Amino acid sequence: MEGVRVRCAAKVNLCLEIVRRRPDGYHDLRSLMTAVSLWDEVLLEPAPNFCAVSEDGTPLSEQNTVWRAATLLAQIVQRPLQVKLTLTKRIPEQSGLGGASSDGAAVLLALRRLWRLRWSWEKFVPIAAKVGADVPFFLVPTGAAVVEGIGDRLTPVWLPPLWLVLAKPEQGMPTQLAFALWDENPMRVATDPFTLAEALRQGDWDTVRTLAVNAFEFVIAPRIPAVTELKQQLVAAGAVTAVMSGSGTTVVGVFTDRTSAQRALEAVQPMAAWWALARTVRRSIRLGKW
Repeated sequence: MEGVRVRCAAKVNLCLEIVRRRPDGYHDLRSLMTAVSLWDEVLLEPAPNFCAVSEDGTPLSEQNTVWRAATLLAQIVQRPLQVKLTLTKRIPEQSGLGGASSDGAAVLLALRRLWRLRWSWEKFVPIAAKVGADVPFFLVPTGAAVVEGIGDRLTPVWLPPLWLVLAKPEQGMPTQLAFALWDENPMRVATDPFTLAEALRQGDWDTVRTLAVNAFEFVIAPRIPAVTELKQQLVAAGAVTAVMSGSGTTVVGVFTDRTSAQRALEAVQPMAAWWALARTVRRSIRLGKW
């Protein structure tokens, strides 16, 4: 069995509405999500027994998404899990950029190749949803999708190329706490991910500015004012719009060209603890031989 090296993209939410808290404790969402050019990496190598480690060789927790994805799929297809997984992290944690979810999706698709499973990406969705709420998104072949329900209802969409400035303050936000804050003060936002996707395709920037909102931002920004400050700085530096991504604290500035995005990145760096220049990509998970 040959090895597989997988690059796993980050994601951003260009809008996010929390529809309701469900009786089972989960939340129904509506969001427009796109993969972006910031990458973790997973290496899968043949091994006598299963193990999963970080880049420096530290064993990963059984709660890590790469561990859970691998063991769940092996159980479902009843295959021996004779692989070593090595995870290299570049996507920051508690950032709203979906790094852990992307890692989990990467393992599912890498094992599909190694085990020669002739499954469509849609067949993996219910498995991915058991690993984590955002994991199914990274299976979508277009790199962008309207995501609904608990992350398990996906409508692939095409978005135009966009340049993005990602800027994160020092403080992060655990997902569980973000949902708890929203439960205490449910904030409704007026957005529609399908309309936002069409507005981006048409270059209707007034509509983009109106619909690029995130319900989490209204409960997180009062606790972490740097989120609002970063948004204001990005807009002042020329962003078409700026919005917080997911339940984390990364702010995303949207630009139509690299030059203006690079200029804004330089302007926002003094205010951010972490920053990156990225662009939208049309494939979240990229597999190669090793």
